[in-house]
Amino acid sequence: MTAIPLSRLLAVGRPDDAPVADGVTFARFRADVAGNAARLKGCRRGLLVAADGYWGAVGLLALLHAGAEVTIPPNAQPGTLAALTADGAIPVGGDLGGNLEPGGAGMALAPLDPETPLTFFTSGSTGEPKRVVRTLGMLEAEALATEAVLGRLAGPTARVHATVPHQHVYGLNFRLLWPLVTGRPFASAMHELWETALATLDAGSVLVTSPAHLTRLAGIAPLPPSRRPALVLSAGAPLPEPAAREAAAIFGTPVTEIFGSTETGAIAHRRREAGDPSWRPLPGVVAGRTPDGRLRVGAPHVEGGEHVGSDLVEMAGDGGFRVLGRADRIAKVEGKRVSLPEVEAQLRRSPLVADAAVLTLEQLCAVVVPSAEGVARLADLGAFRFGRLLRRELSTVQEPAGLPRRWRFVSRLPDGALGKRRHADIAALFEESALPEIAMPVIATHRPTAPNVRAVRPLADGVELDLFIPGDLAQLDGHFPGMPIVPGVAQIDWAVMFANTHLGLGIEAAQSLQVKFRRVTVPDTLVTLALRHAPARRRLTFEYRCGDETLSSGSIGVEGIAP
Repeated sequence: MTAIPLSRLLAVGRPDDAPVADGVTFARFRADVAGNAARLKGCRRGLLVAADGYWGAVGLLALLHAGAEVTIPPNAQPGTLAALTADGAIPVGGDLGGNLEPGGAGMALAPLDPETPLTFFTSGSTGEPKRVVRTLGMLEAEALATEAVLGRLAGPTARVHATVPHQHVYGLNFRLLWPLVTGRPFASAMHELWETALATLDAGSVLVTSPAHLTRLAGIAPLPPSRRPALVLSAGAPLPEPAAREAAAIFGTPVTEIFGSTETGAIAHRRREAGDPSWRPLPGVVAGRTPDGRLRVGAPHVEGGEHVGSDLVEMAGDGGFRVLGRADRIAKVEGKRVSLPEVEAQLRRSPLVADAAVLTLEQLCAVVVPSAEGVARLADLGAFRFGRLLRRELSTVQEPAGLPRRWRFVSRLPDGALGKRRHADIAALFEESALPEIAMPVIATHRPTAPNVRAVRPLADGVELDLFIPGDLAQLDGHFPGMPIVPGVAQIDWAVMFANTHLGLGIEAAQSLQVKFRRVTVPDTLVTLALRHAPARRRLTFEYRCGDETLSSGSIGVEGIAP
């Protein structure tokens, strides 16, 4: 299907029966945009907060055709939206539609000005989110450059699915704008669970995802040919080589990674067929290196035609480049950019905090000097609950990736001879053997990895345990933000652990296992685990129940244990 720039999409049009999303035709899409544009006429500035993909596309184009300034909030946390609506901006979309309505008396949809600005936010180096203004024409150019490279891999009618939101440049372009410009249908819902995402894929589809999801594929069987996507996209952070191999084996196609930023949009790509290939610039993009080693990008969809970023690179002989690291304090946590100065500044705004330093040591970590009020709360609550309290405060303005997972509370932050704070001194506070010479000792926060045993009852062929699953389990990381679920692999590990402890089996690892998950298991729940050993069959069976309802059950081979 012919690509149509977004600024002329609704003025030029497509066939009325052309698919847009989830059975929605182009005729209905145009009517929904026209009706909502008429209702939004007079809106000075709108915040696009619709989580649903279809209503996100309707809301974006309705605001543009209504002549409103469009802002894409960095997240939909209450504190963030409160700050952005202080000057009268109107949130558009709400919960899967909100103040957007189907159809209605519409307005004429004339071509849009490609110079129309859209405002995004990205993590800044000064402690505050940085506003980034890009034009509609820049987004169009990015979508067309994307099509020039990816169009040959994805068929013209490929359905686009996503596990990432459209509230950032990567998700907006690849989940919504690229499909709209090229005429490909897209799925309205964003998939948070692999179970739902994999169930909807079909042969030749496109999956827009990220390392935060692709590093959590363990235990998923390779897809049959009838459900293998033609294209799997990833962006946000480099995908580790083991995860790239595992994803290729499961999806039946190598992952294609996208490189870019909020300021530049997508600028390069690479296909992870083997090893760590260099990044290849998209058509129209010229990549270079500054004297101090940073990436310089020239492209028509970059403001001013050129951008110098914070990525340190070396140029490759094939015309591409390799990324060596970052020159600033923007960290990638679960594929998302997190400004360490921003998190520090937000912590210092709390009346409980006098000073703070944030760093990444595989996880986001924070060292906090409590205020006088904070010292009293720390003594009352203890280190773990005090850290959770600070996390809750941060959660009003930070997404889950920006919430520290490990904490240290000290009387002062260690400084160097010239007053310059050194990363190594801060990192040393997280060494288990380290006790700095400060008035307040470092308080280690150890997160549990197993449920609490409340009761143990013998069975004729095994044992039954009542277990309380706490909400701060380490295994809950990433399963899933806003909707915590106990991973199946954790349930299997616990079955082995408690069988070794209470039945004396000595199983080293779960092998030759069969398992069935009937209901999701959530934290902060009391469950019953029944373990039964059948020596003659060399099998251990387990069953997790909540009340009378079976959550999961299965069996594990114990070939190494004598009958």
